[in-house]
Amino acid sequence: MSAPKPVGTDKRPGARSTVFRKRRNVSAPTPDQARRQSELVQYAWRHFGEAAPIVAFMNTRQDALQGSPLQIAIESDAGLDRVKHVLQQLTRNS
Repeated sequence: MSAPKPVGTDKRPGARSTVFRKRRNVSAPTPDQARRQSELVQYAWRHFGEAAPIVAFMNTRQDALQGSPLQIAIESDAGLDRVKHVLQQLTRNS
């Protein structure tokens, strides 16, 4: 009996490799989208002061926005302004 081949060394056509490959199904954000996301994170950090509520807020659908704040904010500057306005309302109501 021979020793097993090291993982990922089978060169047969169609052979599967178990070597990790990062798959990216989503295109990278544009510079404007990245800027708006960064601005939103900084703004939310000033409002919440810790990471967990920021993540929860940004990824949870908000009825006032009719969508996820993060998605709304990165779409346009107007969307970012709408999300900031919702955060201001939360501050006033708390």
